[in-house]
Amino acid sequence: MFGRPKEPDPKAEAEARQIEAMKKAVGASLGHLTVQAREGTTDHCEAAAKRIADSLKSPKFPTEFTREVREAMDALLLHTFMKATAAASKAAIEAGQADDGELRTRKIKEAREKLAGAMKYKPPTEFKVKCEKMLEVAVLSGGMKAKGPTRAKPADTTAKPENQAKISDEDYAKTEEEQAAATLARTEALARTAALARTEALR
Repeated sequence: MFGRPKEPDPKAEAEARQIEAMKKAVGASLGHLTVQAREGTTDHCEAAAKRIADSLKSPKFPTEFTREVREAMDALLLHTFMKATAAASKAAIEAGQADDGELRTRKIKEAREKLAGAMKYKPPTEFKVKCEKMLEVAVLSGGMKAKGPTRAKPADTTAKPENQAKISDEDYAKTEEEQAAATLARTEALARTAALARTEALR
Protein backbone atom coordinates (compact mmCIF):
# COMPACT_ATOMS: atom_id res chain seq x y z
CA MET A 1 0.00 0.00 0.00
CA PHE A 2 2.59 2.41 1.05
CA GLY A 3 5.23 1.06 -1.33
CA ARG A 4 8.65 -0.24 -0.59
CA PRO A 5 11.24 2.02 1.02
CA LYS A 6 13.63 3.53 -1.48
CA GLU A 7 16.88 1.67 -1.61
CA PRO A 8 20.02 3.78 -1.03
CA ASP A 9 21.93 4.65 -4.15
CA PRO A 10 25.60 3.65 -3.59
CA LYS A 11 26.75 5.95 -6.37
CA ALA A 12 24.95 8.97 -4.89
CA GLU A 13 26.31 8.20 -1.43
CA ALA A 14 29.85 7.91 -2.74
CA GLU A 15 29.50 11.24 -4.53
CA ALA A 16 28.11 12.89 -1.38
CA ARG A 17 31.09 11.60 0.63
CA GLN A 18 33.45 12.90 -2.03
CA ILE A 19 31.87 16.36 -1.96
CA GLU A 20 32.08 16.41 1.83
CA ALA A 21 35.77 15.52 1.70
CA MET A 22 36.34 18.27 -0.87
CA LYS A 23 34.57 20.77 1.40
CA LYS A 24 36.81 19.79 4.31
CA ALA A 25 39.91 20.25 2.15
CA VAL A 26 38.75 23.72 1.13
CA GLY A 27 38.02 24.54 4.79
CA ALA A 28 41.54 23.48 5.79
CA SER A 29 43.04 25.63 3.02
CA LEU A 30 40.92 28.55 4.21
CA GLY A 31 42.32 28.02 7.72
CA HIS A 32 45.91 28.27 6.40
CA LEU A 33 44.95 31.39 4.48
CA THR A 34 43.61 32.92 7.71
CA VAL A 35 46.97 32.39 9.46
CA GLN A 36 48.90 33.96 6.57
CA ALA A 37 46.47 36.91 6.45
CA ARG A 38 47.22 37.69 10.09
CA GLU A 39 50.93 37.86 9.25
CA GLY A 40 50.33 40.28 6.37
CA THR A 41 52.18 38.18 3.78
CA THR A 42 50.30 39.25 0.66
CA ASP A 43 52.24 37.09 -1.82
CA HIS A 44 51.59 33.89 0.13
CA CYS A 45 47.96 34.84 0.66
CA GLU A 46 47.33 35.49 -3.01
CA ALA A 47 48.95 32.18 -3.97
CA ALA A 48 46.85 30.29 -1.38
CA ALA A 49 43.67 32.08 -2.48
CA LYS A 50 44.35 31.16 -6.12
CA ARG A 51 44.65 27.48 -5.19
CA ILE A 52 41.34 27.62 -3.32
CA ALA A 53 39.65 29.45 -6.20
CA ASP A 54 40.86 26.79 -8.65
CA SER A 55 39.40 24.02 -6.50
CA LEU A 56 36.06 25.88 -6.32
CA LYS A 57 35.69 25.57 -10.09
CA SER A 58 34.43 22.02 -9.61
CA PRO A 59 30.71 21.88 -10.50
CA LYS A 60 30.18 19.44 -7.64
CA PHE A 61 30.27 22.21 -5.04
CA PRO A 62 26.90 23.74 -4.09
CA THR A 63 26.53 27.35 -5.25
CA GLU A 64 25.96 28.63 -1.70
CA PHE A 65 29.15 26.97 -0.44
CA THR A 66 31.19 28.46 -3.28
CA ARG A 67 29.79 31.94 -2.63
CA GLU A 68 30.56 31.79 1.11
CA VAL A 69 34.14 30.63 0.54
CA ARG A 70 34.80 33.36 -2.03
CA GLU A 71 33.46 36.02 0.34
CA ALA A 72 35.68 34.68 3.13
CA MET A 73 38.73 34.73 0.82
CA ASP A 74 38.06 38.33 -0.23
CA ALA A 75 37.75 39.39 3.40
CA LEU A 76 41.04 37.71 4.29
CA LEU A 77 42.86 39.19 1.30
CA LEU A 78 41.52 42.64 2.18
CA HIS A 79 42.78 42.21 5.73
CA THR A 80 46.29 41.18 4.69
CA PHE A 81 46.62 44.00 2.12
CA MET A 82 45.40 46.58 4.64
CA LYS A 83 47.89 45.29 7.21
CA ALA A 84 50.76 45.29 4.70
CA THR A 85 49.88 48.81 3.52
CA ALA A 86 49.85 50.20 7.06
CA ALA A 87 53.15 48.49 7.91
CA ALA A 88 54.90 49.82 4.79
CA SER A 89 53.54 53.35 5.35
CA LYS A 90 54.79 53.36 8.95
CA ALA A 91 58.19 52.04 7.85
CA ALA A 92 58.42 54.82 5.23
CA ILE A 93 57.80 57.49 7.87
CA GLU A 94 60.39 55.98 10.22
CA ALA A 95 62.94 55.79 7.39
CA GLY A 96 62.33 59.45 6.58
CA GLN A 97 62.81 60.46 10.21
CA ALA A 98 66.08 58.51 10.22
CA ASP A 99 67.16 60.35 7.04
CA ASP A 100 67.35 57.07 5.10
CA GLY A 101 66.08 58.35 1.74
CA GLU A 102 66.64 55.12 -0.14
CA LEU A 103 64.64 53.01 2.30
CA ARG A 104 61.93 55.67 2.51
CA THR A 105 61.48 55.67 -1.28
CA ARG A 106 61.36 51.88 -1.37
CA LYS A 107 58.78 51.69 1.41
CA ILE A 108 56.60 54.41 -0.15
CA LYS A 109 56.54 52.43 -3.39
CA GLU A 110 55.69 49.25 -1.50
CA ALA A 111 52.90 50.99 0.42
CA ARG A 112 51.34 52.29 -2.82
CA GLU A 113 51.44 48.81 -4.35
CA LYS A 114 49.83 47.25 -1.27
CA LEU A 115 47.19 49.99 -1.20
CA ALA A 116 46.35 49.27 -4.85
CA GLY A 117 45.99 45.59 -3.92
CA ALA A 118 43.68 46.46 -1.02
CA MET A 119 41.49 48.61 -3.27
CA LYS A 120 40.55 45.52 -5.30
CA TYR A 121 38.68 44.23 -2.25
CA LYS A 122 36.87 47.49 -1.42
CA PRO A 123 38.36 48.66 1.88
CA PRO A 124 36.62 51.31 4.03
CA THR A 125 36.95 54.84 2.63
CA GLU A 126 38.64 56.10 5.81
CA PHE A 127 41.41 53.51 5.39
CA LYS A 128 42.43 54.90 2.00
CA VAL A 129 42.35 58.47 3.33
CA LYS A 130 44.47 57.54 6.36
CA CYS A 131 47.06 55.72 4.25
CA GLU A 132 47.35 58.60 1.78
CA LYS A 133 47.95 61.01 4.67
CA MET A 134 50.63 58.71 6.08
CA LEU A 135 52.34 58.61 2.69
CA GLU A 136 52.23 62.41 2.48
CA VAL A 137 53.97 62.57 5.86
CA ALA A 138 56.55 60.04 4.65
CA VAL A 139 57.27 62.06 1.50
CA LEU A 140 57.80 65.23 3.53
CA SER A 141 59.80 63.60 6.32
CA GLY A 142 63.58 63.49 6.36
CA GLY A 143 66.06 65.34 4.23
CA MET A 144 65.92 68.36 6.54
CA LYS A 145 69.46 67.95 7.86
CA ALA A 146 72.29 67.84 5.38
CA LYS A 147 75.01 65.34 6.13
CA GLY A 148 78.38 67.07 6.03
CA PRO A 149 79.24 70.66 5.08
CA THR A 150 77.00 72.67 2.73
CA ARG A 151 77.33 75.96 0.88
CA ALA A 152 75.29 77.69 3.56
CA LYS A 153 77.24 76.00 6.36
CA PRO A 154 80.77 75.10 5.19
CA ALA A 155 83.13 72.95 7.19
CA ASP A 156 84.87 74.69 10.10
CA THR A 157 88.61 74.36 9.37
CA THR A 158 89.87 76.78 12.05
CA ALA A 159 91.99 75.33 14.83
CA LYS A 160 90.02 74.92 18.01
CA PRO A 161 91.62 76.33 21.19
CA GLU A 162 92.51 73.88 23.87
CA ASN A 163 89.91 73.66 26.58
CA GLN A 164 91.79 75.01 29.59
CA ALA A 165 88.87 74.38 31.89
CA LYS A 166 89.14 70.65 31.39
CA ILE A 167 92.39 68.92 32.41
CA SER A 168 93.25 65.28 32.70
CA ASP A 169 93.46 63.42 36.00
CA GLU A 170 97.22 63.16 35.54
CA ASP A 171 97.62 66.91 35.02
CA TYR A 172 95.32 67.58 37.96
CA ALA A 173 97.42 65.37 40.25
CA LYS A 174 100.59 67.06 39.03
CA THR A 175 99.13 70.49 39.76
CA GLU A 176 98.13 69.38 43.25
CA GLU A 177 101.67 68.14 43.96
CA GLU A 178 103.20 71.41 42.75
CA GLN A 179 100.84 73.43 44.92
CA ALA A 180 101.61 71.26 47.95
CA ALA A 181 105.36 71.62 47.36
CA ALA A 182 105.04 75.39 47.04
CA THR A 183 103.03 75.59 50.25
CA LEU A 184 105.64 73.48 52.09
CA ALA A 185 108.43 75.69 50.77
CA ARG A 186 106.64 78.82 52.01
CA THR A 187 106.04 77.23 55.38
CA GLU A 188 109.73 76.26 55.75
CA ALA A 189 110.80 79.76 54.71
CA LEU A 190 108.51 81.31 57.29
CA ALA A 191 109.83 78.90 59.92
CA ARG A 192 113.44 79.89 59.13
CA THR A 193 112.57 83.57 59.25
CA ALA A 194 110.89 83.14 62.62
CA ALA A 195 113.90 81.23 63.97
CA LEU A 196 116.28 83.96 62.84
CA ALA A 197 114.06 86.58 64.42
CA ARG A 198 114.14 84.77 67.76
CA THR A 199 117.91 84.39 67.60
CA GLU A 200 118.35 88.12 66.97
CA ALA A 201 116.03 88.96 69.86
CA LEU A 202 118.13 86.89 72.32
CA ARG A 203 121.39 88.63 71.48
